[in-house]
Amino acid sequence: MKILLDFDGVMITTPTWQKVDHLEDGFMAFNESCVENLARVLAITQADIVLTTTHRIHYNEKEWQQIFYTREIIADRISKVNQARTFTDLSIRCLEVLEWVTANPNENYVIIDDDKSLRDLPIEIKVRWVETQFHQGLTEECSKQALNILLSDD
Repeated sequence: MKILLDFDGVMITTPTWQKVDHLEDGFMAFNESCVENLARVLAITQADIVLTTTHRIHYNEKEWQQIFYTREIIADRISKVNQARTFTDLSIRCLEVLEWVTANPNENYVIIDDDKSLRDLPIEIKVRWVETQFHQGLTEECSKQALNILLSDD
């Protein structure tokens, strides 16, 4: 199982007019209730995380493991949706997700993201998308929706 995960609007919900707090590792703090909700999904599903966030280009997978661990999120495996290394390497989120799904046709996955470009995904992929709201992030309701998607394939 895989969770295709964004950060801004999913784990980071600080309004744009406020300064985002950073932890001692230098990366932004996650909303505590969003952390609890993601941790619950991970505990139940043992899913791996696939980073779709644009922040993915700044750290390697081992560094991401530590960033998640510092925020009390335990994931066995963290990977990236693609190998983009700079902002110019990034594509529209919808295309990046579509390419990942095409390359992983038998994977059980959920997409947790607030990016509106995902509305253009084919319906068979879009039904696996949990659309969050920027200032709310991964709510309890969204986490239940993610669990329903992941567990319905078992």
